[in-house]
Amino acid sequence: GLGACPGVVEGKAVVLLEPDVSVPLEGCILVAKQTDPGWVILFPSIKGLVVERGSMLSHSAIVAREMGIPAVVGVPGLMNQLHTGDRVRLDGAKGLVEILARAAPPV
Repeated sequence: GLGACPGVVEGKAVVLLEPDVSVPLEGCILVAKQTDPGWVILFPSIKGLVVERGSMLSHSAIVAREMGIPAVVGVPGLMNQLHTGDRVRLDGAKGLVEILARAAPPV
């Protein structure tokens, strides 16, 4: 992907298809297909952001830089690769997202 805001963080991925304030995100890495202004309410509680679509001038990238949240945007196939509960490391300067451990499959 594209490094949108520098910083290296590790944490649990939480995949969302739409902004949902009922999902606990404190200290997690938010994973989304894309964001728009309706997602901003979630950003203060996350420690990282990974987005499938976007560029350096996308909403996700700009807001992440404004808030100092390490972020990677423009990750092809992201939504098919990451799942809620996966442990990931992201490097917002290099544009790298690494899966450290897969979440246990649902029973």
